[in-house]
Amino acid sequence: MRILLIEDEVAIAAVVKRGLERSGYSVTAIHDGAEGLEVALSEEWALILLDLMLPGRDGLDICRSLRARRNTTPILMLTARDAVPDRVRGLEVGADDYLPKPFAFEELLARVRALLRRESVHRTSLIQIRDIEIDTTTRRVTRAGVEVALTPREWTLLEALVRSEDRPLSRETILSRVWDDEGRTGSNTVDVYINQLRRKIDTDAEVKLIHTIHGIGYVLRRPAGTEGTL
Repeated sequence: MRILLIEDEVAIAAVVKRGLERSGYSVTAIHDGAEGLEVALSEEWALILLDLMLPGRDGLDICRSLRARRNTTPILMLTARDAVPDRVRGLEVGADDYLPKPFAFEELLARVRALLRRESVHRTSLIQIRDIEIDTTTRRVTRAGVEVALTPREWTLLEALVRSEDRPLSRETILSRVWDDEGRTGSNTVDVYINQLRRKIDTDAEVKLIHTIHGIGYVLRRPAGTEGTL
């Protein structure tokens, strides 16, 4: 699998590149933000490792630009900033995970494998999370074996939540993925559609899957303790 590493600290980039290549991955390292964005957009990557502080263009801007172009490549953000507001900002612009420096390579490798494994599962046409099944080919949705009728917009919203399982999506991110024109669509529209989706997906279910993350947005996830339950 091909991984793009955008990291301006040459020594750190060399260590990460060498370790990932020893683990069987093909890694391209870029040390400039503007060049990194260009390379990220010009080729197909299984995963992007993205430093926050970069010359030319910072990691937040790169991440935001990729998501605005509907590039869904998983992004693991690496940064020396470990304050909660910085982690939140990374997630808000579309990062899939966040690893503060300094970090142990073993933890980096574990997160890389987890993101790639999750992405592989979600690229299949049939996605199952607990008792909800989503067929991305036929756009058929069932919960506990009962078909759920969704409007095209509700379907697109559910798909965005499912493909970001366990990763909170901000209202702004949802707007950019589900609605093309952010300027004429308010964030309250997201709240309205989330409520409609909850009524269809969660109202009659014992286990709720769609959750509000205060200050960030929404997430679809399994409740704690049900990871092995279908």
